Amino acid sequence: MSINTEIYLIGLSVLIFLIITFLFIKKISNDGNLKVKIEKIADSSNLKKSVDHPGNQQSFDFQTDHTKEQELVILNLISMDKSMFDIDQLFGFLSNYGAKIVNNYFAFYQDNRIEKFRVINALKPGIFEDETKTFAIAVASDLNVVDDPLNTVKQMIEFSINFSEKFYATLCDQDRTPITKQMIAHIESRAQEIARMKQLNNTSIEEQ
Repeated sequence: MSINTEIYLIGLSVLIFLIITFLFIKKISNDGNLKVKIEKIADSSNLKKSVDHPGNQQSFDFQTDHTKEQELVILNLISMDKSMFDIDQLFGFLSNYGAKIVNNYFAFYQDNRIEKFRVINALKPGIFEDETKTFAIAVASDLNVVDDPLNTVKQMIEFSINFSEKFYATLCDQDRTPITKQMIAHIESRAQEIARMKQLNNTSIEEQ
């Protein structure tokens, strides 16, 4: 009888353990704060002093029609240990990726020559030159200008992930906080909404 009791207790213990393990794994998988890159950026307070805030840069004036409000999406790629990127490798990577250098920054274009997004030096003065030393770049787009906002965002994220793997960088949001899956989903949802509004506006214009 005692042997049967011990077997029941062991079985119950195993069942409880499996239940706890399942709940723990489920909590992790549903956690909206899972990091795409979990490495912390050292000395983040000092970093913010040395990195330009992209929204203040004149180079982010994407459009010629200044009556339209900009819808900027900005991603930052920052060296994990704040070591400087190899500028020759950086130039080569961007060129091979199809970027064109314009006014000392790199730009990606649509087929109709409208700029999709650009890559700039996130450290002052915000430009790329042969002797540039930087540990941070910014990737930016005005979603009100591009034809396909959602696809543009996806391309920006794909580019940023490839860059981060090549140059051991941390992918961050516009506030230089390591980006999460939840943040990416929010950016994509915003892009979808902008695309929907653009389509409605175009339809309205055609009907007039």
